Parts: sequence; structure tokens; C-alpha cells
Amino acid sequence: MFASLKRAFKGATREVAAEYGQNKDFLEAVCAAAALVAAADGDIEDSERRKLVSLVQNHSTLSKLYQSNVIEQTAETMFKRAKEASGRQQLARELDDIKSLPNGAQMAEDVYLLAQDIANADGEVEPEEDVVLKKIASRLGVDTSKFDF
Repeated sequence: MFASLKRAFKGATREVAAEYGQNKDFLEAVCAAAALVAAADGDIEDSERRKLVSLVQNHSTLSKLYQSNVIEQTAETMFKRAKEASGRQQLARELDDIKSLPNGAQMAEDVYLLAQDIANADGEVEPEEDVVLKKIASRLGVDTSKFDF
């Protein structure tokens, strides 16, 4: 009985991985959006870094696809890029990578919502962060009116 449950679970995990792309595009897009929002006010705070890692580690899909060290490393790479204009443009391009994936629309919504959580990490969404959130939504084609609750 346990063997059949284990096979079913492994099959479901492979299905999720295949559906979301077995590369790091989804994780990179999440971390890129978070870094863009965190850098919007000119200061990337440690609380924003910790919040991102925590959110990804507790995300129902991302936590199944990536190990903690991969999450932390990817987040740190994206936060480093956010310090320069050329790096921020690279981050914006990371968002484009998920649009053509099989479940790109849902990934885009998740990326936007996780970025929104980062913007609210200190309890308040700053005007600069709100501008970046709108740019992220526009680039990903996310209808933000879906989240008015």
C-alpha cells in the first residue's frame, strides 16, 4: 500500500515539475520580481530578503520544485542584480521567461502576488514599490483587479 502511495506521490511531483518547467525559470521570475520591488525605494532590506526566502520555501508549488539552498542562492543573485540599472533590466527579462511556459498565466499571477507580499514586508507598500508592482503586472499581463479582496 505504501509503495503505491509513494509511486503516486512521485508521479504527482513529476507532473507538477513538468507543468511548471523543470528549469529554474519560475523561481528566477519570482526572485527577480521580488528584487525589483525590494530595490524600488533604493534600499533592499534584510527583512525583504528573509521574507522572499520564507515565501518561496512555503509556497505550495515552488517548495516542491527547489531545495532551500537553490532558493537562497537564486534570491541572492537576483538581489545583487537589482543594484544596477543593467541588472534591473536583466531582472525584467527574467519575467518574460515564464510567459511561454505551459502554466505561464498562473505562474505570472504567483510572481505578481509574491512580489506584492515583498512590497508589504514592512507593513506598508511604498509609492515607489506600487509603481514597480504595476510594471510587473503589465509586463506579465496580470489583471490585478482579480486580487481585490
